[in-house]
Amino acid sequence: MVFYLGKPPTREANYEQDMDDTRLQQLLTQYFDNTIARADCEDLLNYLDEGSPSIVAMAIDQALETNKAAGSSFNPDRKKNVYSRVVSEIHALQTTPTQQATPHKLYTFPWMKIAALFMAALIVGILLYENQQSGADTSSIASESENSITLPEHNQAILTLADGSTILLNDSLNGILAHESGVEIRKAEDGSIFYEAKQASVADGTINYNTFSTPKGSSYQILLPDGTKVWLNTATSIRFPVAFTEEERHVSLLRGEAYFEVTHNASKPFSVEVNGSTIQVLGTHFNVSAYADENRTTTTLVEGSVNVSKNGKTVLLKPNQQAVVDELTGAIRQSDADVRSVMAWKNGYFRFDDESIEGIINKISRWYDIDAVEYEGEFNERFTGTFQRSKNIAQLFSYLEKLAPIRFEIKERRVVIMK
Repeated sequence: MVFYLGKPPTREANYEQDMDDTRLQQLLTQYFDNTIARADCEDLLNYLDEGSPSIVAMAIDQALETNKAAGSSFNPDRKKNVYSRVVSEIHALQTTPTQQATPHKLYTFPWMKIAALFMAALIVGILLYENQQSGADTSSIASESENSITLPEHNQAILTLADGSTILLNDSLNGILAHESGVEIRKAEDGSIFYEAKQASVADGTINYNTFSTPKGSSYQILLPDGTKVWLNTATSIRFPVAFTEEERHVSLLRGEAYFEVTHNASKPFSVEVNGSTIQVLGTHFNVSAYADENRTTTTLVEGSVNVSKNGKTVLLKPNQQAVVDELTGAIRQSDADVRSVMAWKNGYFRFDDESIEGIINKISRWYDIDAVEYEGEFNERFTGTFQRSKNIAQLFSYLEKLAPIRFEIKERRVVIMK
């Protein structure tokens, strides 16, 4: 987790835009596993050289969390062990001639000496910071585990069939869930839902629709009858036909946020209806956000092209652009988009860009069991950062308290924010 008060320095902002976080974490994990390949070592060194220490430190933490040797939790003692290991490798580099080293050992690569030194320095910095904070943490939420707020554990995604019956997906076994209009509705081993046509037909003119809804605190993936993939964010509902007609493929986003990877079919245009706006595509990747509390619908294009229409107005989007429809006025505003920030939810993160404290609370409230929020005072601070969704948001609150004169109190799932 890395946070800044206001916007980050330009170099870090550019670095966040350009760097593939997943790739860096993969390389770091392989480094700590001693499984990194020669061809990947220089890539890792380039990442470490170009990235800011704070960003790379976060990636190191995440890589260590996924490393088999690190276990399910990673504390300062484990960091010290990793640091000792890096120091040992540096010592070996300094005392062992490169030409005499075993070809398959990690430290036979000359440039890895610099990488090891850089990571050692970062880990030391992390340790020093955590040690300083451990004895002086006066956060009002640090010791209130009994009042902690977690992700909901018992909310279930619901599939509503054409006849109105519902299926609670968490309780459902893998395999066939239902048959409708000659289509089998199945639950895969990974929990996703997909539609498999057997003898799909709408010959009598009747089109059966299903509605898929995710609860607060969970996301889901479904595969539509045409092969289009849809990821649903928390508190989202989508309505779609069990079998698409020959003329078009039309779905409705009733609320929330969804990411679409549309299967290309020039003879069957694909469209999404949301809050009176229409998004028309042939085959493309895009995200649509339409939470009611925002009074706007935001369409962000990742790949391909889409038309966004509202009240006779239409804009054509190119990749890395977005259209924001003001639901109060009907106006459409087109602009460049930070796709990485928009898509953070799909990858399990909250990502904030110069966000107010109210905006941060509003977004995390869609996921966590927060019943009410009270603001005692005026808050003009703005924050930029990334936070991985976890069981508890106490870590996020504690970090924000360190950056600004703000205090959080949690009282029976109520959050009180004070100066």
